[in-house]
Amino acid sequence: MEQLSLTTDRLVLDPNNARRMRDKDSLASLKASILAHGIIQPITVRPPAAADRDLEGDRYRVFAGGRRLSAVTELIFEGKLPVGYEMPVLMKDVDDSSADEMSLAENILRRNMRPVDEFKAFSRLAEEGATADDIALRFGQTLRFIQGRMALGRLHPVLLEMLDLDEIRLETAMAYTLEPDPERQLEIYNNLQGWQKTNSTYIKEAIAGSGTKSNGPVGKFIGETRYITAGGKITHDLFEDHSFWVSSDVVEKLRAERIAEIKAELLAAGWAWVKTADELGNDVWYMDTLRPEETGLPPEQQARLSELEAYFEEFEEPDEGEDADDYEQLQEELQELNKLAKGVHSTEQRAKSGVVIRTDSDYRMDYGKLPRGTAASSSSSDKADKDKDPLALSAPTLSELGKAATAALAQAVEAQPDKALALLAALLELAPTSPWQQHRPGRLNVVAPGVTAGNSTYGLSAKRSFTEAFEEYAAMKAADLKKALAQLAAGAVDISQEWLPKNPDMRIATLEAFGVDPTPHFDVDSFFSAGRKPIIAAAYKEMTGQDLKDGKKADMVAIAVDSAKKTGWLPEYLRTASYKPKKAK
Repeated sequence: MEQLSLTTDRLVLDPNNARRMRDKDSLASLKASILAHGIIQPITVRPPAAADRDLEGDRYRVFAGGRRLSAVTELIFEGKLPVGYEMPVLMKDVDDSSADEMSLAENILRRNMRPVDEFKAFSRLAEEGATADDIALRFGQTLRFIQGRMALGRLHPVLLEMLDLDEIRLETAMAYTLEPDPERQLEIYNNLQGWQKTNSTYIKEAIAGSGTKSNGPVGKFIGETRYITAGGKITHDLFEDHSFWVSSDVVEKLRAERIAEIKAELLAAGWAWVKTADELGNDVWYMDTLRPEETGLPPEQQARLSELEAYFEEFEEPDEGEDADDYEQLQEELQELNKLAKGVHSTEQRAKSGVVIRTDSDYRMDYGKLPRGTAASSSSSDKADKDKDPLALSAPTLSELGKAATAALAQAVEAQPDKALALLAALLELAPTSPWQQHRPGRLNVVAPGVTAGNSTYGLSAKRSFTEAFEEYAAMKAADLKKALAQLAAGAVDISQEWLPKNPDMRIATLEAFGVDPTPHFDVDSFFSAGRKPIIAAAYKEMTGQDLKDGKKADMVAIAVDSAKKTGWLPEYLRTASYKPKKAK
């Protein structure tokens, strides 16, 4: 190594200098520093070759310090430094490969390079035989970082040039690396429309479809080992902390199998029933929960809980790699032990309650669930209410009537597209200020500006991407689009007892707005079979004007059902202004 002082006319940028392009803002900062403090760190050059001579003498190739050379050259041109300004120089006799590596090391350690420079340099090292592990070790970077930069280097030349020229963002280029085939990358780019070409969300959808994220609720519920063992295919995202599972048929098969396994385990543990949120539908939101009767943890579990609590007090943040995975598993173990510490359901409680598998959110288990109004805590008050009013309908009966009203309304909404549009407009205007203010005859998931709806989910889970849905609707004729909107609105209406428990006027108003006749949806047999004798007798009196002789309930039910079918009788819950029963003969 030899130290020299050279003027800029004796210096030329070496082709192996890793930093190809200059950041104008950072160069301006460097120029200001040089004017204030001079050249703090010498630039590094290679000995002149035979071709590096001219009439003025030797010229030296700069392979580390190109930014400093550019900054001084501009300052001389601007008249802020003299033409004969000399720069401190270190001369090293190195070959092309070593010069390339030294230039890359200096740039990475001194200042972040442009990604386009990094992956080109890493790719050259890989072509010379260096593995990703070797490169990561040499430059103090993670293996994932090196793999990501090398994936960018394998982009289609057209996309690579666009990134080099800043025509697409780094985020966009990263999204295209999900597809390893360069030709397929360019095909996807050409097939996307307009701004979709540079939107990472659309690009990833085009590559991975509606793939399942490995770290999402479904992925964690199934487990990656099980998915891979079943032959599921994975698309790796080197720039995110997850991969995409693209074999949707395998995901759905394993999801169903896992649900079946859990159901079998819980039923064997003594629970009366186990259902998914999908199976329960809207009823999942309106259930009572039994508080565990048995509390406390066995000594060994209590010791483990204390151990985990002490661990998380000391280590608040996970390390990278496998340590982070272990950290997450320990967190889940801690959460489970905390649940058990709050108490466990007794054998008697399990025998009369069930478990909900929350397939609508995070796939957690909700234990000790009961239909609303049947929990032990409310049984005494329910009995008192029934004793006060013998004609009061039970909670299950009200629930069934609400479902009948909703089914009738949905059918009417779908059949009347024009009115369905008006309904949608009304639902949008009546957007709730919180997810629990149920003052609308529908569950359209709308959040007013500035309002957070929390983690609640209404309606069905999306079965396709936004792009697929939007393009199909955008291509429809006006009449067909109106029908589609009516069908969607029909799926969102809800005037059930659970949704509108304190707003019967809205229930009736909505039925009347669509001219709904609930009669075909009213299960008269179930209504009277579930009703008490006073309710049956009162209904018969209303239908016929005659008293129904007290006797066996089954006989009373049969008589009342027969009369109701002949007259078209409906309970008050379902009556609208157009309700006119026939006279019983």
